[in-house]
Amino acid sequence: MPTTIRVIALIAGAAFAAAACRSRGETKVEETASAAGVQDRIIAGGVAPAPGALNASRPDPNPDAGANLFASMNCDGCHGGGAVGWVGPSLADGRWRYGGSDEEVFTSIFYGRPKGMPAYGGVIGTDGVWMLVSYIKAQSPPPVVPTTSWLPGGNATAAPASSPPAGAAAEEKASPSPAAEAKKDTGGAGTEARAAASVPPEQMPAKYGCTACHAPDRKVVGPGFKEVAAKYRGQDVEDKLVEKVRNGGAGVWGQVPMTPNPQVPDEDLHAVVAWILSLK
Repeated sequence: MPTTIRVIALIAGAAFAAAACRSRGETKVEETASAAGVQDRIIAGGVAPAPGALNASRPDPNPDAGANLFASMNCDGCHGGGAVGWVGPSLADGRWRYGGSDEEVFTSIFYGRPKGMPAYGGVIGTDGVWMLVSYIKAQSPPPVVPTTSWLPGGNATAAPASSPPAGAAAEEKASPSPAAEAKKDTGGAGTEARAAASVPPEQMPAKYGCTACHAPDRKVVGPGFKEVAAKYRGQDVEDKLVEKVRNGGAGVWGQVPMTPNPQVPDEDLHAVVAWILSLK
């Protein structure tokens, strides 16, 4: 009898262990949303993601809606247009540090990852994150991957420059484009054209996508504009901050990098930085 009881106990223990392993495998994909689980990452918008997100119903895949959300949330500011990589890694090259299944990509966006990837679940919810997942997973890996693999020994491979059609270079040299002529006529800077196309400084953050990471009076992913103004009040830092916005950087406000903005004209950079510094 004792032997029988012992065998039954062993079988029960084995079954319990198997169930525990199964449960652990199912939940491994999803990070806990407790303070212990997300203390090493940035909480986008200051809104903590809810636990158990993978248990929620999943909407039908909608890559088009995901593409719109990817742009409106300024995901391309870190991951590049088409998710091919920029400051952040490519999401279209087939390389996944934390796993490439739909659930694993969802977890990376919803709960974030250490050292830079904010947790967006509290801001856009489960449906929004699934939209992004459907868009990201719809991308085809490019034939040439210019990013660096996170695996040891990974090397960057520069994308080859496209060759112009035969005779195109000579034709361009012989016949300057209208854009080149316009640039020549305006002294090479195009200041008047840029000034005409510009907007008031308070509207520039929205125009150039800054509002995806910043708000005037609160932290989103990056600091609030008033917080920046308070930090540098009374200091002659306009030129320094213009360079920071143009070239990007990290370390002053936390782990998330400031994406470079080389596309913004100098006049607008100075205008928006001066406006931010003037806030009370």
